[in-house]
Amino acid sequence: MKRFDFLKIIFLGFCLLLASCSLFKDEVLDDREMVDVAYFVPQYETTSQLAAKVTIESPKDYAEAGKIVTYQNYIFINKPNEGVHVVDNSNPAAPVNLHFINIPGSLDLSIIDDHLYSDMFSALVVFNISDVTQPDLIEDFTVEDVFYYNPYRTIDTASRLEESYAYTQYESIDESRGIVTGWEVEIRQEPLEEQIMYLRLEDSALAEATTTVQADGFNEVSTAGSMTRFLPIGRYLYTINFNELVLFSIGDNYQPSRFARLDTSTQAETLFQLNDLLFVGSTTGMLMYDVASPGNPNYLNSIQHFRSCDPVVADENYAYVTLRGGTNCFTETNELQIIDISNPEELSVVARQVMFNPHGLAIHGDYLLVCDGSAGLKVINVSNREEPNVLSTDNIPFAYDIIVDFPSAIVVGEGVLYQYDLSNLPEIVKTNELVLTN
Repeated sequence: MKRFDFLKIIFLGFCLLLASCSLFKDEVLDDREMVDVAYFVPQYETTSQLAAKVTIESPKDYAEAGKIVTYQNYIFINKPNEGVHVVDNSNPAAPVNLHFINIPGSLDLSIIDDHLYSDMFSALVVFNISDVTQPDLIEDFTVEDVFYYNPYRTIDTASRLEESYAYTQYESIDESRGIVTGWEVEIRQEPLEEQIMYLRLEDSALAEATTTVQADGFNEVSTAGSMTRFLPIGRYLYTINFNELVLFSIGDNYQPSRFARLDTSTQAETLFQLNDLLFVGSTTGMLMYDVASPGNPNYLNSIQHFRSCDPVVADENYAYVTLRGGTNCFTETNELQIIDISNPEELSVVARQVMFNPHGLAIHGDYLLVCDGSAGLKVINVSNREEPNVLSTDNIPFAYDIIVDFPSAIVVGEGVLYQYDLSNLPEIVKTNELVLTN
């Protein structure tokens, strides 16, 4: 009996211990305040899935300024991350917004002999545009995984939702699952103290790290604005991929092949060719390459400046660089710099001109035309390169980039395409405005 009683006592004690542990656990959980946390979850797609989304659509509204090229009688304007507007400019007095080529993740483009090359997030895609009214994606020509892309650039819509939540987190990206093409919000409950801990950490999740080409071997190539990152040279397509030049060899059938990568040691942004010289605008300076042998570019020299965004154009003896401040350009300084390039081994800045918020630019003779953002289109006399002089301004709402085909010019803004008569420079006359909306 005593043994039986003893066992009962042990069993009862064990049950009480379990009960107390359970009560203690419940009590701890009850003391931990739980909160709703909005998790931004990356959505993935493969290159083939994205290619299936490539369509030809009716004209789209155009609100955001993007890269621009001209080809034959057509104007192609990139709508960042979405695709390309196609405008028939056969009659410059009455341009027609034809259609929109839907290309997910597109930021840049170039055209070589009726073949349009564009990025699609990390891939290069090619369209046959021999019939501009029916662009045809050549799927076999797609080159996958060649471009770095910022997976957070598609987060704009989701980030606007961030203001609706007290606590937000970003789920880690798994590159093995494909290309991040969007973000969705999931609400999860987590302890408040964990969120307070996150708030003490530095949020690094979102931190980032006019060219007319005479192309040997090609019959006809597009003319690009000064903001371009795609440029045909010889039998190659030069492209910018963050801090490197990526060269594609273009075959006889216009299929691109990976050819070479060249480290620029800086964040490259724009390309401009003048004869055998290639100018690369970067966030820290201007670089020069000898491209007399297009398949083997030779670095010549560079000139540094404060960190900013900077397209570049050039003539025989001078390069012209606009340095832009703002949210993504690392500085608040806005100016035009004129650089003596007559001796590539001794580059020097000979003049500076304060600007408002300069973007693209073009040079014709002694006149420089600068797209100065919301300050409009400016004409600058550079007959004396050491003393530039702003002569006039056309106060359009926004000027992003310009292509000069003397005596005319095309300027792209936000939602509007402008055309000018330059025949009486420095006077410029606006001849047409095309609002790219339905």
